[in-house]
Amino acid sequence: MNAIIFRADETVLKQSDPTYGSIELKQEAKMRRLVFGVALLAVASVGISASFAAVHQARTLTFEERFAPALPLMVKH
Repeated sequence: MNAIIFRADETVLKQSDPTYGSIELKQEAKMRRLVFGVALLAVASVGISASFAAVHQARTLTFEERFAPALPLMVKH
């Protein structure tokens, strides 16, 4: 069975060929994979830039600021 599908930019003759659906599904899968890859890349880049911003804004602690809370505990033992 043949059917003619009219689209805005083209006229396609759709045949009852079983490979037609699988080709369309493969293209859909590739497009989904592409969209997923782009979304994953966007999320990763946001995370990386946020970590760089945190490192840039962090201030280094002195020895006393870092270990002063633990010193009294060490003296007791």
